[in-house]
Amino acid sequence: MLINKENSLLLIIDVQENLTPVQESPREVINGCMTLLEVAEELKIPYIVAEQDHKVFGSTMIDLRKVMKNKNCYYEKDTFSCCKNAKIRETVEKIGKKQIIIAGLETHLCVLQTAIDFHEAGYEVFVVADSCSSRSSYQNSMGVQRLIQHGIDVVTREMVLFEWMDKSGSKLFDELWEHRLR
Repeated sequence: MLINKENSLLLIIDVQENLTPVQESPREVINGCMTLLEVAEELKIPYIVAEQDHKVFGSTMIDLRKVMKNKNCYYEKDTFSCCKNAKIRETVEKIGKKQIIIAGLETHLCVLQTAIDFHEAGYEVFVVADSCSSRSSYQNSMGVQRLIQHGIDVVTREMVLFEWMDKSGSKLFDELWEHRLR
């Protein structure tokens, strides 16, 4: 199945000030999430940003906050799975999209549990592997492996962006091709 921008919701998980720097690939996650958010903004795809225990892990990284125009998209959570957080789950249900594109931290913990729970709840779930990370490559690899075993589509940022756009020949396509994807 392909990702359809009309039926998509982007969920960014825990890309926070005190958590991101200790990841294996922090800059890749930040850049990937920024690009996903920028394109979601341009294509009017709704998004949610989850923050684990804000007092401990801090705010969402400033790079991402600068991109987001929707200031009401932040949801604090204490559950590892966003699906088990009542406010996030209710917001996802209210938005009414059937495809959830997930990026963020950590692949083997919050990303994994969120993806599996939403998949089991009937959503088509896509995890953006090159916009996710864990504190070690082993944990990240095990998380990706387990996602695949549970029927979650593991994709790349380019797959998401080009499936959202569906065709070339637009200003956004040219911009992505020339600048953002290098």
